[in-house]
Amino acid sequence: MRATALLAAARCHQALGHPVRLRLLAALRDGQLCVGELQELSGLALSTVSRHISELERAGLLEQSKEGRWVWCRLGGEPRVGQLLECVWEQIAGDPAIEWDRQRAQRLRDGRQSSGCAAPAGPCIAIAAPLVSHTTGVPEEME
Repeated sequence: MRATALLAAARCHQALGHPVRLRLLAALRDGQLCVGELQELSGLALSTVSRHISELERAGLLEQSKEGRWVWCRLGGEPRVGQLLECVWEQIAGDPAIEWDRQRAQRLRDGRQSSGCAAPAGPCIAIAAPLVSHTTGVPEEME
């Protein structure tokens, strides 16, 4: 394995090593979301979400494109990324936080206007990711 391939593999696996980045990737599994939607979904500060997006993009796991005012994110298109993410999907399947995020992401996609992002102008705390119970690992509103 060449050094550049080794470094690329390490960068990719390192990017997968954070729960927030795994949640962002899982939310993108069913289609693209704009940065504002990812921020709304995660409930994190925009700067924090942007930092995670940049890390995922550097690793080749995520791609961004700008359309007018919106920056759209989608899963990386290389075959190696798809193969790697299939393993990730198997490992996180059934996780309550991941399932909640995917359902919320789909509602955001469904709520979009014909053009543009569904996220409001500012963060919306009421629809951010739910707190997870420390005893069951399930979002509190799902218990």
